[in-house]
Amino acid sequence: MRWRKYLGRGTLIAVSAVLLTGCFDFAADSTFRPDGTAQVTAEIGVSMQLAAVLANQPRVGRGDFLADCEKERPADTLPAGVTSIKGKRGQRGDMALCTYVIEVSDPVAAAAAQQEARARSVSGVRGLDRSQLKIERLREGVYRLSGVFKPIDNPLGKPDQPGEALAANAVLMAMMTNRYVTLTVSAARIENATGDVQADGRKVAWKLPLMALVKDTPGMPYEIKADIVYAESWTAKAKRWFGLD
Repeated sequence: MRWRKYLGRGTLIAVSAVLLTGCFDFAADSTFRPDGTAQVTAEIGVSMQLAAVLANQPRVGRGDFLADCEKERPADTLPAGVTSIKGKRGQRGDMALCTYVIEVSDPVAAAAAQQEARARSVSGVRGLDRSQLKIERLREGVYRLSGVFKPIDNPLGKPDQPGEALAANAVLMAMMTNRYVTLTVSAARIENATGDVQADGRKVAWKLPLMALVKDTPGMPYEIKADIVYAESWTAKAKRWFGLD
């Protein structure tokens, strides 16, 4: 967390106050269509109070955290397998929101491109990126989503850090407490999932604690896995109906 060394004592106190009310939300919902394409809706929420505090800090502030939300993204700049990314700003309570709608023409290619981008990243992978979530074609009409959610390596630094650095770490911990990343996937049918599957078998959800990004937590690492049936033949439907599948 590069910003930690730029936070002064007064800033830490102010930030702590707003963090305890919740400063960050992230949710992503993926809907798979019968033709194998998908639409991903990702919502990022940032507390307006926290954004204002950090925006005024030298070398930390960048004015508007969500300034690039509605930025136009030319087709030739998009990752493989992605046809469009559109962002829209909004507000919910005291949270400033950016909602991205991502059209994915080839989920397998898009996931592979994301992994390749991570491998080239100079800063290394963090949090969910460490899961290396991937999508592969299991069989005709079925994708398999898989990955592991696990903590960052040594995210809180060394025990002999200066007092302000340790205080910044405490703020980070406060930010993560009782906060979650929510991932949902919808399709014609969901099978072999590690998350919570709805009664109709069409949707699965994972609610992942942000605390697990920075601290070993019971039940971690957390496996993310699901077979996404986006299309099936009438024969397969009939076999499942009569319990022959």
